Amino acid sequence: MIGLSVLLFSSLFLMLRTGKEFTGDVKITGSFIDDIRIIQKKNGSLIWTLTANKANFIEGEDIAELSDVNMTLEKNGVVLHATKGFYTVSNRMFSTKNIVNAEGKDYRITADSVDYDISSGRMKTEGRITVEGKGFTVEGKGMDADTAQKVRIFNDVKATFNK
Repeated sequence: MIGLSVLLFSSLFLMLRTGKEFTGDVKITGSFIDDIRIIQKKNGSLIWTLTANKANFIEGEDIAELSDVNMTLEKNGVVLHATKGFYTVSNRMFSTKNIVNAEGKDYRITADSVDYDISSGRMKTEGRITVEGKGFTVEGKGMDADTAQKVRIFNDVKATFNK
């Protein structure tokens, strides 16, 4: 276990149990952190929060393998959950190779996997995806979504609308 309370990577805060802030560069290799919380703020406003039960840092790389991941996107009110995921520190990418569930105020998304570029806010998948909302369901393969919540599904699209 790493004995640091908080780690800072660029403008990204990794906050652990004590909640204290550390404002230096830290390189972690071949280690793990339990109960991790990653927060990004811009001009004092919370942008997103990622929590995980455990982060295993891969030796020689800037990638953390995360377990039981929840990510809250404050602006859109979306909460994303995956049992496993990867966070790349250098380019702020979050990805999964397994099922991802996301819930917003009026919809729910289930995808086979997801790649989320945290810096740009773009989310994509090449796998199966289902979007369910009040009175509709859209299924397909391959998706691209932007920060304005504009979602494009590319192949095998099936839409069902209920009265």
